[in-house]
Amino acid sequence: MPMSGKPSLPMLACLLGLLPPIALGQPPQIGCKERLSEHINSHPLTILPLLSPDGRRLYLDRKHHPENTGGIRDPDEIWYAERLPNGSFSELKNLGPPLNTPGSDVLCALSPDGTEALVFGIYRPDGTKQTGFSVSRWTDSGWSFPTPLRIRNFYNLSQHYYATWSPDRRTLILALQRLDSYGGLDLYASHLDTLTGTWSEPENLGPTINTSGMEGSPYLAPDGVTLYFFSTGHRGFGGMDLFMSRRLDSTWKHWSSPVNLGPQVNTSGDEASISLTVRGDSAYIASIDPITRQASIYVVCLADSLRPLPPPPAAASVRELQLYFEFARWELPPQEQQRLREFLAQLPLQQVRRILVAGHTDDVGSHSYNLKLSQQRAQTVAELLVRSGIARERLTIHAYGKERPAVPGTTPEARRQNRRVEIRVELLPEASQLN
Repeated sequence: MPMSGKPSLPMLACLLGLLPPIALGQPPQIGCKERLSEHINSHPLTILPLLSPDGRRLYLDRKHHPENTGGIRDPDEIWYAERLPNGSFSELKNLGPPLNTPGSDVLCALSPDGTEALVFGIYRPDGTKQTGFSVSRWTDSGWSFPTPLRIRNFYNLSQHYYATWSPDRRTLILALQRLDSYGGLDLYASHLDTLTGTWSEPENLGPTINTSGMEGSPYLAPDGVTLYFFSTGHRGFGGMDLFMSRRLDSTWKHWSSPVNLGPQVNTSGDEASISLTVRGDSAYIASIDPITRQASIYVVCLADSLRPLPPPPAAASVRELQLYFEFARWELPPQEQQRLREFLAQLPLQQVRRILVAGHTDDVGSHSYNLKLSQQRAQTVAELLVRSGIARERLTIHAYGKERPAVPGTTPEARRQNRRVEIRVELLPEASQLN
């Protein structure tokens, strides 16, 4: 997908949720802007830096490199370098299959624990790809074959695509050209339905972010609020400049006025993507020289006002929900499914330590019958939690039958309240609300 007179942009740019710093994950002491070594920048078309959550690995896109899977005709391939004890990076290595193919391959984001990767394309068994986005999961044998994301009414009128996700992996930020776009590429949000596993139709982020130019390479910081992106439409120093804006509410439609990252970051050339360091006080960027058109990776300082917001106070360490069932039934009614969906939407999945699921019944029927029914109810809810992204090993299931009523008595209302499943979520102490 060439662009006239300059290296083509890949179809994606990336977002990553970062964890607190660890000793080995710290970058070396730097000035305000420094080009990385030739270990990283020896190939003139190296773009899209993405730092791993622990800061130990830097991923990059090497375009048309002779050692790409498809050789120099291969437009994008994922490479990586390891952090060395002195803070510098090793030689780059090709990530290999299944994420790399003869086509365009870009790593967009990693989950905070590093076990899930958002990648460009819908992978086919024959090695070809179609437009879309997929998720790969880390296994004992390496990265799994990517599973496609199902986005409602997904289409794009441009040959270029960009995508990323929020730290809790419940919102995609997409750069697409659609019928309601203000310009070329616009930024959109798509939200996960945790019960069905599908993503909502992309919604335009609005005219504060989007212009008559192009907006792309979205990167949402770990606070879930601070958004970085490139724009050719907002006033800047060159062709593409990097900007910062903050989300003002939970609708994803209201944003602060974008702020240019300034001349220490942006040049008269093109700054096309950004990935924050673990501390959040600096970032890796891809910069294209206006004369040579060579793309290089730099590490830059960020002013205090341009950094992510500090973590909010710790959320409650325990959250609870009761779900109610019809008489003698273990299927969860639609209205209770909606309550579960809303509960999960407010839950920071990456901070979940353990979930207790307890099934109960009313007093009608034998002990053995109600014990089995309560087990079936608990299992129904547990399966919905797993489908929503909760790891099965974090679930503990109990069945109590009619032995632990929430309300004493045999009235219809008492029995209604006793036909229930109780969910108790234990969160890590630093759990916080990302929505």
